[in-house]
Amino acid sequence: MTVYAIVNQKGGVGKTTTAVNLGAALREAGQQVLVVDLDPQGNATLHCGLNPDRQSKTVWSALSASLRMNGVGMAGGEGAELVFGVELEPSGESRPSLEECIISAGEDGFDLVPANLELSQADADLMSAINRERRLHRLLEPIRDRYDFILIDCPPYLGLLTINALATADYAIVPLQAAYLAMKGVNTLFRTIALVQRDLNYGLRVRGVLLTMVDRRTVHSQQVASVARSTISRKIPVFETEIPQNVDLADAAAAGKSVLLYAPHSRGALAYRKLAEELINA
Repeated sequence: MTVYAIVNQKGGVGKTTTAVNLGAALREAGQQVLVVDLDPQGNATLHCGLNPDRQSKTVWSALSASLRMNGVGMAGGEGAELVFGVELEPSGESRPSLEECIISAGEDGFDLVPANLELSQADADLMSAINRERRLHRLLEPIRDRYDFILIDCPPYLGLLTINALATADYAIVPLQAAYLAMKGVNTLFRTIALVQRDLNYGLRVRGVLLTMVDRRTVHSQQVASVARSTISRKIPVFETEIPQNVDLADAAAAGKSVLLYAPHSRGALAYRKLAEELINA
């Protein structure tokens, strides 16, 4: 079982597109897959054809329960126990479980932990929590062995949710749009990953930079892809697979399904199948 954090602090580079379509491609290849939507916008949930606002149990349900157990934002109640003057949860209260939040992504066949706007509370509430950077790790640990691949769709900023994802991941996948401005901020991300590796998760590695929205018809896109491969690849692996600029990827998201279902023979679908093969055969 391998956990991948799909991460980039810049929005619109293909994180959610990669999480959902890679998940579908891995499942199509016979792998057991869980996608964790860790973005308060709930885009991965939307991409799977689900309404985030109608999800009663989300990743925030489990995270907030774990915080309440440690007294973060908890007023206490009847049956609470005092240990060294600290009020703990009532002895009959069960431990928070991410398993209760897992639902089916539908025809694509993988499992999903949905998210919605309630998750926007997480960074503020985690700030005062003990072991705040490893909350997601504790929640994922009991279910890790059920899956071959767990893909975490990270939010487009380097806050505590993203740090939690990196602290529990075996590898980071960095989608990078083949555009000049997208290249400029990637060094900040790599520094963050290096700090997490040093202080929280020694086993964390960058599995690869994934070039996305590549349009080989334009000189600009060709040049950015070439620079990424020649410079980044000196220190950070770059996937052989490139995700093309493909309208079917956007249309599939709007239809609430993966591109493998929406347009199975499209260039986008073929690219994500190739990426899945790279991960399976690594």
